[in-house]
Amino acid sequence: MVDGYSIRFTPRASDDLVAIFEYIKADSPQNAAGVVQTLLDAIDSLAILPRRHKVHRLYRDPGRSVRAMTVAPFVVYYRVKEEHRCVELITVRHCARQQPWRFD
Repeated sequence: MVDGYSIRFTPRASDDLVAIFEYIKADSPQNAAGVVQTLLDAIDSLAILPRRHKVHRLYRDPGRSVRAMTVAPFVVYYRVKEEHRCVELITVRHCARQQPWRFD
């Protein structure tokens, strides 16, 4: 059996999750942890078949290409680093916000 991919959070992705938690907690403290847990569960699922989601931004170097996974009402942007068998989370955005156009 082939091992899954490891998940690596960039500082930006970690900050996004904290900001989402804090924003929801301000209006609905009882739901904040549940929303973040739903996001984390979806992110954990990327360890198996991380290429199942659409390519959002294609680069010549496949390790730089960005994929997008919708976890309504959020979009999780990530890269698959095949040489390290790693999924690198770039950012998490609410669908109503302007989506990033740069992923450097």
